Amino acid sequence: MEINADNLRMVNGQIKPINGMTEKLVSIFNSLDREGFMPEELKHSAYVEKNFALSNHRVILKPELVAKIAMHLDLKENENALILGSTTGYLTAVLSLIAETIIVVEEDDSYIKSSELATKKNNLNNVIYINKSISNGCIEQSPFNAIIIEGALDHVPQKLLDQLENGGRLIGILSENGLCNAKMFTRKETMFHCEQLFPCSLPVLPSFKEKNIFSF
Repeated sequence: MEINADNLRMVNGQIKPINGMTEKLVSIFNSLDREGFMPEELKHSAYVEKNFALSNHRVILKPELVAKIAMHLDLKENENALILGSTTGYLTAVLSLIAETIIVVEEDDSYIKSSELATKKNNLNNVIYINKSISNGCIEQSPFNAIIIEGALDHVPQKLLDQLENGGRLIGILSENGLCNAKMFTRKETMFHCEQLFPCSLPVLPSFKEKNIFSF
């Protein structure tokens, strides 16, 4: 496996030092050149430790944030995952190298096209892209072992939690009183346990601003 030197420095400096990071995840980040998942105008900044703002309050997550989500999600090779709002597909690619199947719901057609191209270039064949609103999830493909929302929201809709398998978990970044925290919601039969993971900073996705609330 040929490893890009800049990508290797990014992994060693931003991802490997994360407390609890596994050798398997480090290997996956080494195998995926982040530059291939960036828009042309941002390729020169592919390895920078920052989030990149796109139009309509969308964001390309920084490498450390992607790594923390993947680490806490702890996907197994026989599990499936739903990603809502994948932008350019970097987290999708990381998780596809772990899980059995990844379903991506993305409402921006241009993001789907660029993500599909990057997916093909990396020979990832277990990702399915669906072009529709991200706010409703993907009930027709549910239940899911894991759901990830790439962007902040100010509430967790019950309709998304209902799409989890028993024992499934959803990672969402909750914006509360001006502060953002990543939280994981785990389903136990009809109950949902909420665990706070880590602080971060992202804009609230417009699709999740309606107050159809099930919150913790």
